[in-house]
Amino acid sequence: MALTIRCAHCGRKVKRNPRIKEGQHYCGLAVCQQARKNAWEQERIKKDGRYSSDRRASKRGWRKRHAGFVYQAKYRESHPDYVQTNRENRLKKYHEKRISDDKKNFVKTDALSPESLIPSGVYALFSYRADASGRTPEHFVKTDALIVQLTGIQQNAAHLFSNSS
Repeated sequence: MALTIRCAHCGRKVKRNPRIKEGQHYCGLAVCQQARKNAWEQERIKKDGRYSSDRRASKRGWRKRHAGFVYQAKYRESHPDYVQTNRENRLKKYHEKRISDDKKNFVKTDALSPESLIPSGVYALFSYRADASGRTPEHFVKTDALIVQLTGIQQNAAHLFSNSS
């Protein structure tokens, strides 16, 4: 079985979802998933007359129960200045929110940032040892991860590693 698929909607080549046993044609992007659902529904409407009629009846009933939407549409048609002002205000709020979201801290606290990068140099890698009692410190959440300790080596000791290969 192939490890990658080409999305039928966006055309990107992506890793296959291992939980989907066969027939994956779309990637996990929201727009691609919506396209998958729309394609399924259109195919179902073509093949199943009862599904099509039930769907039309359901929409008709919804419109009858939600008559307020007709009022809102008519109001927007008769008040174009309100519509334009509302659209401008929404865009302004959207851009303000977007700027404020960019300034917020990352939720993922271990994400790389320029301040957290280790400076370039020569390092020795040693496996991390637990303390004498055999316990790892409490701040380690994922205890089965490979944990290493980086120790800087002085410049004059770097020749030790260059001769070993």
